[in-house]
Formats: sequence, structure tokens, C-alpha cells
Amino acid sequence: MVDPDLKILIEMAASQKFDYTKMKAQDIRNLMDEYANSMNTQKIDIKEVNDLNIELSGRTLKARFYNDSDSEKMILYFHGGGFVFGNIETHDSLCRLIAKTSKLKVISIDYRLAPENKFPDAVNDAHDSFMYLYNNSDAFGINKNLIAVSGDSAGGNLIVSMCLMARDKGEALPALEILFYPSLAPDNFSKSFEEYSENYFLTGNDIMWFASQYLKSMDDMINPYFSPLVVDDFSGLPPAIVVTGEYDPLRDPAETYVKKLRKSNVNAVGIRASGMIHGFATDFEISYAAKNIVKMVYSIVPDMIQEKK
Repeated sequence: MVDPDLKILIEMAASQKFDYTKMKAQDIRNLMDEYANSMNTQKIDIKEVNDLNIELSGRTLKARFYNDSDSEKMILYFHGGGFVFGNIETHDSLCRLIAKTSKLKVISIDYRLAPENKFPDAVNDAHDSFMYLYNNSDAFGINKNLIAVSGDSAGGNLIVSMCLMARDKGEALPALEILFYPSLAPDNFSKSFEEYSENYFLTGNDIMWFASQYLKSMDDMINPYFSPLVVDDFSGLPPAIVVTGEYDPLRDPAETYVKKLRKSNVNAVGIRASGMIHGFATDFEISYAAKNIVKMVYSIVPDMIQEKK
């Protein structure tokens, strides 16, 4: 049964006939920004919250730093939003909850969005921002070998893709992946897609439209840095926590990722969240169950961030 609190969102979307595919990208961003602002009425108090710029080659990314502890461990966060919307504001409440629950430092990144910036711009932003933190760890009071990466939906896609990219280049890798309902393959044949691609907030049409905004061509659909599940060997990747929603059309490919990691001798924890739909982590303020799941996951993260032996 769908969580009763989240069912309200489904009914609201159905009554308003909310359809991403018929909207302009900027209109979607404005709508989601307004929704985030309406939810951010009681912000979780964090000792230090600073906006900063991440200077990368040929571009500057906005970021937000949350510091509520003296830990030398950090979580680098990439927001969801179908590669089209989302920013440090839409995910401010979630990142505050993550910082407070994990007792770790957190940095949230504003990577470049589609359709203005096509694949692989967002992946490159994710990869390069991790390398920036790795190479400038002293400035943030962290151990460069104890940086975890986390994200939801499209952000989860970027994490797996950037880890593959770093592995393929022989570069440093994060200590841990924490993924919430990541988009990992253009799969419309899975059981979860067939059962939940209609009437559960995120639709199959939405998924394909977001991909069309992000990708330059159909050839990109099978690029491993967009569709990581085309890769057979995930050896060398960081340990992972992968959280899926019971009623999410993207559920099965994400759970397949857990199986492939284990097959490649990578430690992976898979958690299927009962009653949850796509996007539940950022809706924790209206769903008590969603909040408990988010807190449960990030409470175990500190112990799982370990230097590679």
C-alpha cells in the first residue's frame, strides 16, 4: 500500500493533470522552486551553512556547505530533477537533515542542467567537483579518502557514472555511494516499469522526456556514463547503499545494480522502502515514514565510510 501521506501527492498531480512533457524547462524549474520554498518553513538548524563557488576548468559551479560537526568525513551531494531541474535550494532541507543525522560535513552541488547543457556535461560536473574536493580536502577540514557521494534520482545516475569514469581513468574514487532511487538504465520492460509507470507520480512518459532533454542523440542511450547498467564489470567501484521505492518505475534497474555490484565483489546494501514512490526522500517533511527511512540510511553512513585498504 502506498504511504498515505505520499498518496496525497499522487492525487494532487492527477487532479492538476501535471505533465512535465508539455512544459518548458524554466517553467518546471520555477514550479519546483516554489514547491521547495513552500516546504522549507521550518529549517533544521545547522551550525554553519555557507554558499560557495567551486572553480572548475572553464566553469564555476555553485555549492552549499553544511558543517554541523568536527568530522573529517564528508558527503558530496548531487540533487535529483531529471537532469532538467533542481538545485541547492530544492534540496536544502534534505541536505540539512543529512548533515544533522549523519553528523558529517555535506556539500551540495549545482551541476549544469539540460536542455541548455547536454550529456555528458552533468557527469563531467559531478566527476570534476569530486576531484576538486579530493584535491582541496584540507580547505574543508576533511580526509580526502573519506569522501562519500550521495544523490537522488538523476543525482544517483551521476554518481554511478562519475565513479565509472574515475575508475576508467585510473583516478581516485569516493569511499562510498549512497543512492536513492537512481535512474540507471533506459529500461521500459522491467516489472516495476510495467506496473508503476502510470498513476504513481513519476510516469514512463516523464522518464523518456527527461532523457530526451538531456541526451544529444539516441546513441547516448547506451553510453555507460548515462546507462551504467550496460556495464558488466563494476569491480573497483566503491561500496554502495542503494535505496529504492516499492512503487517506483525505476526500482528494478536500481536493484539490478546492487546484484551486479555484488557479482563484481563490491559490497552493496540494497534497501527497498515499502510504500514509497519516486522522490520520497525530498518529501520527508510531509511523510513521517519517508523521514524515518532517510534518517535510518544516513545514520549508518558514518560507519560505512572507511579508507580503502
